[in-house]
Amino acid sequence: MNRAEANEILIRHADFTASGRSHNHLVRAVRDGELVRIAPGVYIPAETWTTSYPDARHKLRVFAQLPRLGDVVYSHHSAASVHESKLLGSWPDRVCVTVPPTGSKKGGRSSGAVTRKMAELSVDDVVTIDGVTVTSLARTATDLALILPFTECVAMFDALRNRRHPRLTLGELTASLESQSKRPGYWRALQALAFSTDLSDSVQESRSRVLIHELGFPPPELQYTLTCDGKTYRADFWWKRYRHWAEFDGKGKYLSPEYQNGRSANEIVMTEKRREDAIRRRVDAFSRWEKRDLDDPRRLHRILSSNGLPCEGHRMLPG
Repeated sequence: MNRAEANEILIRHADFTASGRSHNHLVRAVRDGELVRIAPGVYIPAETWTTSYPDARHKLRVFAQLPRLGDVVYSHHSAASVHESKLLGSWPDRVCVTVPPTGSKKGGRSSGAVTRKMAELSVDDVVTIDGVTVTSLARTATDLALILPFTECVAMFDALRNRRHPRLTLGELTASLESQSKRPGYWRALQALAFSTDLSDSVQESRSRVLIHELGFPPPELQYTLTCDGKTYRADFWWKRYRHWAEFDGKGKYLSPEYQNGRSANEIVMTEKRREDAIRRRVDAFSRWEKRDLDDPRRLHRILSSNGLPCEGHRMLPG
């Protein structure tokens, strides 16, 4: 969603009352669940809000705040939403801006709707996208890497480096991170960058890889390909020594028009069954898991262990 599209659905208090409807009408619409307040004096239809993904919701909050905050630099999660970056964790309710640490009152103080960070930004650290001033993609990644947990940090770096749609190189990420080496969180972020790869195809695959390491399983080969019955299949994770094939089963792919390609649900199920049967004939073990298995690591441990993958014991992640 771009800024023009957002302005079509955002309902500002001044425009609402100027159209002849009263403030009480607006209050009742919020109370009755017809509208959702997403920023001071800014509302959105509840149906639009509830059907939007978390990153799109946060981006709408940014667009909602533009007239109120004026000339500020959006950063951290807010910049990531404008850059349309893929993140693993939750998106905050408050937008974030970065202001210079000069004692200037520009940007005001943090409030219930806005978080203000103080930091120096160079000319190269700031870009404009769709009329919104934000930190550059590299600076945004660095700012988030310094505050995100290790797993979320790895997932972000993986997405930015993805071989199919690379947005930043390892060298660019390293240089940006090293420019902030004196800030808290630097060493954990550097370790996350070292752990990252360009072979992960989703943030949940990245999360799986970190959890596999944390649980003490041997490191897998990523995106291994196998030709069966004239067709080539790709494993998210492959352990050659144990001939163990594994994959994260993201349900979202089954809902995408590209994946469905006009097929019915029954046709998709049968295709998946034939695919799995073909692979199982060529490997010694086949493991598959879902998001709920990552939410409870014991489930993933049982899945891999029950299929014969050895475990060396729990490994500590960088704090």
